[in-house]
Amino acid sequence: MTSSSNRPGAPPRHTLHLAELLDFHPEQGIIRLHEQRVLILSAAAMGLMRKELVDSIGLDAARRVLLRFGFADGYHDAVNLRARSNWRSPIDGLGDGAILHRLEGIVRADVRRVDYDDETGHFEEEVRWHDSYEAEQHVHHYGKGSAPVCWSLVGYSSGFVSACLGKEVYFREIGCVAHGERYCSAIGRDVQSWGAEGESIRADFQAASLGQEVERLREAVGKRLKELGRRERLLERRERELNLLRDRVNRHAVARHFVAGSEAMQQVLELAARVAPLDTTVLVYGESGTGKEFVVRLIHEQSPRAASPFVSINCAALTETLLESELFGHVRGAFTGAVRDKAGLFEVAGSGTIFLDEIGEVAPTVQAKLLRALQEREVRRVGGERNIRINARVVAATNRDLRTAVEAGTFREDLFFRLGAFIIEVPPLRERREDIPPLVHTFLTRAASRMKKEVSAASAEAMSALMNYRWPGNVRELQHAVERAVILANTASIRLRDLPPEVTQVSRRSAAGGTLDLREQERASIERALERFGGSRRKAAEALNISTVTLWRKMKQFGLSSP
Repeated sequence: MTSSSNRPGAPPRHTLHLAELLDFHPEQGIIRLHEQRVLILSAAAMGLMRKELVDSIGLDAARRVLLRFGFADGYHDAVNLRARSNWRSPIDGLGDGAILHRLEGIVRADVRRVDYDDETGHFEEEVRWHDSYEAEQHVHHYGKGSAPVCWSLVGYSSGFVSACLGKEVYFREIGCVAHGERYCSAIGRDVQSWGAEGESIRADFQAASLGQEVERLREAVGKRLKELGRRERLLERRERELNLLRDRVNRHAVARHFVAGSEAMQQVLELAARVAPLDTTVLVYGESGTGKEFVVRLIHEQSPRAASPFVSINCAALTETLLESELFGHVRGAFTGAVRDKAGLFEVAGSGTIFLDEIGEVAPTVQAKLLRALQEREVRRVGGERNIRINARVVAATNRDLRTAVEAGTFREDLFFRLGAFIIEVPPLRERREDIPPLVHTFLTRAASRMKKEVSAASAEAMSALMNYRWPGNVRELQHAVERAVILANTASIRLRDLPPEVTQVSRRSAAGGTLDLREQERASIERALERFGGSRRKAAEALNISTVTLWRKMKQFGLSSP
């Protein structure tokens, strides 16, 4: 008997309804289809699982797994539908499979043509798939490609029709939304009708090789787990090393009474500690008095060169001739007064560190010789004829913006890039005001001990003035201001009148609201709002017309706390 059906002339049949197929047990959390438990999963979740499968085992292996998954699903559905339906012929079941897929929200199948001869076993079907979730998810994660991707749909159709007809039938997708078509389309044939292609198609579906595939997947997963374990151990080791590094740096800072409690300074110290073990040239930038020399010494003392000399020179303090002689040395008779040979600081440093402070003030002729020393790792003494190999690590510091100096033509660009292999920027004190109270306490305690005075605290008014001042001289200026206050103090606390005039004048202007500095006005406004509303951040934020998150961030920036 030969059966043939085409879409326009297909006879009307009883339409399946989801309510007829599904048995809900909400109190038990169970849904059954054909007496078998089913699950409702989102297309997005299935798409993510599909992506993870592709990324983990590769496109081709994922395709075969999903083909077999779909085949098992379709075969199972056909067997159960057949048991509860009155199909006049196996062909009747094909329509039910298409309806079921639509009801499940997987795809809308449009069967275009079915040719079936139950005597010869010849079967051929053409179908179009509209709104395939599988193509939609693949395009979402990978974009459009050149090959069809509705693998589980192909598997489902193959399994469903194979169960209906009781013989091997395999589908192949010939057009797909994933490579630019308006809809997905597939053709299904019995295995004999596929001819020479039959064996290769069958190999993709055969359960006999599934064990090998599972074993290969297990091996792939095992390798992934080993690699993941290795990376986790590496991360744990790096984290331990980083924690040890932070502890060592903090102990170093505490031992030298260096206050670095703010997040900005902690980052500076961490950068210094991480570059210390390497032989990279470092450039430390920061305004005068920010603590650049401490950072440079930290780099030296935490490096393998710590046992070797640390030699420093202030390049701005010497004339061009003297600086050249100090850095590179000279031979007897090189210039007036050169009565003997003298080794330069590059030689004196040996295998240690040479610190070039105020490198931005170096004259162009000395810049050229410095560049040669860094490139060739050798120097020539002034008036000398032979080159001397050097091994010192170079760390430089400046309070000038060398990039601007390069643009202005006052500093060599090639030297800047040689020195700036690793740049550390030390923030000014006005950008880390939370460090001011502990710095004040440290300087006060140290000054009181040295001067043998019973001064142990700063009054609230004095501390407010110290917090409000911009400190153009940074930590060094703060230290001198506190020492002056300790000298003048006649009580156990330093008071506003003990501070330098420039500090108290700013405090008075701030109190009077006369300052034009936007940052100071912003800080003063926040302080007044918090004081007015008894420390309530919500009310203060409403009065300032900002969010509570912005208020919290500003308070942290200015080192403020609720009263």
